[in-house]
Amino acid sequence: MSPLMWWQFTLSESDFVHFPQINDTEVLTCECSSRSCQTVFWFRTLHNNLDIQFLLSLNNAGRTSHEPSVDEHRFKASKRDGGSKITFTLRLINISSEDAGLYTCMLQNQKENELWRPGVLLRPGGESNPFPCMALTIPNSIPNGRCTKSNYHAAGPGCGSKVLWPLVGVLLALAVALISTLYYFSRDYSAVLNSFFACATGLPKKCRHQYAK
Repeated sequence: MSPLMWWQFTLSESDFVHFPQINDTEVLTCECSSRSCQTVFWFRTLHNNLDIQFLLSLNNAGRTSHEPSVDEHRFKASKRDGGSKITFTLRLINISSEDAGLYTCMLQNQKENELWRPGVLLRPGGESNPFPCMALTIPNSIPNGRCTKSNYHAAGPGCGSKVLWPLVGVLLALAVALISTLYYFSRDYSAVLNSFFACATGLPKKCRHQYAK
C-alpha cells in the first residue's frame, strides 16, 4: 500500500476540517488521557492573519481567563470529567466568516509540561474548495525557554514561535490528508500535485509574526 493510500485510511478530512454554518455554534474538544492535566490553553491562527492569537485558558478549578480582546460571550470553555480522562471543550457561538482559521489546544500539567493536540481547521459557510492555499511562515530559529502561564500573555517572539512550530506540524499533516483525499477522488493525479505545489511555491520564507498581548 502506498503512503498516500495509508494516509487515506488512517486520516479523514473531517478529522481536521469542520464546516460550521454562519451564525451557528461549533464545539471543539481537547482530551487529556489522564487526570494530570491542570490547564488547557486555546489558540487560533486566522485565515487572513498569520499571527498566533491566544483565546483563553481554563484550569481544573473551572476558572477561565480570556485574552482581553476576545469576546467572552462568544468563546466559552468548559471541562467534562470522564473518570480516567478529562475532556476540555471550547464553544464558539454565533460563528462568522471572520472566524475561519486553525484552532488548537495545549494541555499543561502541574509541572508545566506541555502537550499539544492536533488542531482543527474551521471553514464557516462550507466552502466548496477542498484545498485552499494557506500561507505558512517559519521562524528563523527556535527560541529557548519555557512558555509558562504568566508569559503566554506577554509580547515577544519566544512563546509565539513555540506555539507556531506545533501548528506547522498540524498544517503539514493536514496537507497530506487533503492531498490523499483529492488523490482518492480525482482521476487526474498530476492535477492534484500541481495544485499542491502551486500553493507551496507561494509560501513566504521568513516568519514576521509578533505575538502581541
